[in-house]
Amino acid sequence: MTMPPRRFLLAVTAGLALAAGLDPIPAAAQSAVALTGRVTSAGEGAMEGVVVSAKKAGSKVTISVVSDASGRFSFPAAKLGSGDYALRVRATGYELDGPVSVDVVLAVTREIDLKLRKVADITPQMTNAEWIASFPGAPEQKKFLYGCVGCHTLERIAKSKHDAQGFMQVMKRMATYANNSHVERPQVRVVARDPMRDFGPDSDKQAAYLATLNQSSGSWSYPLKTLPRVAGKGTRVVITEYDLPRKPLLPHDVIVDRDGVVWFSQFDEQFLGRLDPKT
Repeated sequence: MTMPPRRFLLAVTAGLALAAGLDPIPAAAQSAVALTGRVTSAGEGAMEGVVVSAKKAGSKVTISVVSDASGRFSFPAAKLGSGDYALRVRATGYELDGPVSVDVVLAVTREIDLKLRKVADITPQMTNAEWIASFPGAPEQKKFLYGCVGCHTLERIAKSKHDAQGFMQVMKRMATYANNSHVERPQVRVVARDPMRDFGPDSDKQAAYLATLNQSSGSWSYPLKTLPRVAGKGTRVVITEYDLPRKPLLPHDVIVDRDGVVWFSQFDEQFLGRLDPKT
């Protein structure tokens, strides 16, 4: 069966917002700009690949764009209406040098430059991919970690202080939870099963390995690695996010139909969700 042109499948991680739009910016639309500016820092000067997000006061929608090679970002006028917007950024290792808000007025291009500063601790910003890249060991040794990220982040492991025996107890407890459990909503199985079924015959080796990654012996013995920011054509996008009505709501297997309506399954509950971006 041929898939309709506007239908696509997204893998959505747990969070408070559902990314339902990822739209390339047509060249003609770039001339109608509601908000623009440059992103800079003392260490890098103009910064490419910084995600700049704007959320209107009282709104449930966040619009994000990405800075180009000159550090410039631009929000299309079609995406921002008049109102007071709070701005935030996403660039691992950096944060805004203080809160920033701007008053957007219809048919007027506002300009605001954003200055970033280094963060004292990058770990809350690191993705699971960056944690895996940072962890020492061969790819085969790390492979089992891919099964951890559906329920919690790898930061949770890295910041723990369990020794190998402690991790074995954690793994046994985890085996009592159903597959659709999440750290904010663990679901105990009706019938407990052998943890060896989930972690395999090498669970003791896995536990010993995990104890070398965390802070059981003090600080980490390995450098923290981050992925490069997006560059070039990858910066020419507009991302639309919609706040979800409650927490934890965990969208999974997202599909957008030919009418632009978003359908998704709920990771840890038995229901189908529907989101109409027009309303």
